[in-house]
Amino acid sequence: MLLILFNLLAFFLPTQLGLHLNFLQTPVYGFTIDYLIPTVYLTDILAILIIVFGIKHLKIKKSYMLYAICYMVFALLNIYISSHFIPALYKWLRITELILLGLVVINYKKFDVFKNLINPLSYSIFLACILGILQFISRSSIGGLFYFFGERTFSFNDPNVSPYPYSFFSHPNSYAGFLLVFGILIMKYKSRFNSIKYYWILVALVLVNLVLTNSLNVYITILILLFLKFRENLAFSFLTFDFSARFITHRVELLQSSLKMIKENFLIGVGLNNFIPNLVKVSNNYLNSWELQPVHNIFLLVFSETGIIGLCALCYMLYGSLTAYNLPLIAIILTGLNDHYWLTLQQNMLLFTFVLALFRIKK
Repeated sequence: MLLILFNLLAFFLPTQLGLHLNFLQTPVYGFTIDYLIPTVYLTDILAILIIVFGIKHLKIKKSYMLYAICYMVFALLNIYISSHFIPALYKWLRITELILLGLVVINYKKFDVFKNLINPLSYSIFLACILGILQFISRSSIGGLFYFFGERTFSFNDPNVSPYPYSFFSHPNSYAGFLLVFGILIMKYKSRFNSIKYYWILVALVLVNLVLTNSLNVYITILILLFLKFRENLAFSFLTFDFSARFITHRVELLQSSLKMIKENFLIGVGLNNFIPNLVKVSNNYLNSWELQPVHNIFLLVFSETGIIGLCALCYMLYGSLTAYNLPLIAIILTGLNDHYWLTLQQNMLLFTFVLALFRIKK
């Protein structure tokens, strides 16, 4: 039963079919902000079922109880000090879900990385890549059955819509980041694919979609990863960018707002999932709904929302997996230096959880 649930979760990992609890949303400046709408996704239900059936496989040591108590005390304190209770509570529940899911992955001895994650995920990525190409050709969403699995209705001509494929994701950047990490994972398990033809078709689709998403953040990360692997044979050339462009100045403004929040709430932050509501308290530059976003850096986002305590916990968790030279995690960290989706969007958060857990499995 547990392995079937893992396979289903892996297959639906790129999708975002969910029930949006709009009555619990937290408007900012009168705008509806997606990040602040509590949502129950199909993948949440599958993850919770995995936790329920897999909790008996967890090896609970007495020392873990101290960590659990500290976690709960800090979470409750962080929720208490937050200016917006519901977003903070919702995000802490999600983080708890992901931690428990990761622990089940680590401790369930029958979990096979390829059979129960990579292989079923490859089928949905195949579909996601086809959808991305169709969106690029039609220059709009495709609709139909794809809508029910998370494709948003849009046209490339719509205002504030990126003219690149979204597939099932909320933005081309998060889609590109997901594809990058998936691509690194499948390279490691190339020999386990039953059909080498299918493997190379999948690789080709991933590469095509990475090009179509036009994600500068991912391109830079790929260059850095190639440099780390072939640094003796690579040299970089730098392009000239327009640093006055709004997508640059907007990120700088978010960075400055983040630093103000950190300065004023250094120890425990402003509250998990409370970055956007607090933007209006530290700056009056954000007058459009699309500008109300988390800071585009996962470390500053955690620092802003959970203070130095949360930042140290994140760094400790990352270090524990980095010791195994976890290339997918390095890719997540590098892209996370220039975007927030690994901590804010459902598909990316789940993949992040699996990447952290996979390199801690001892079999």
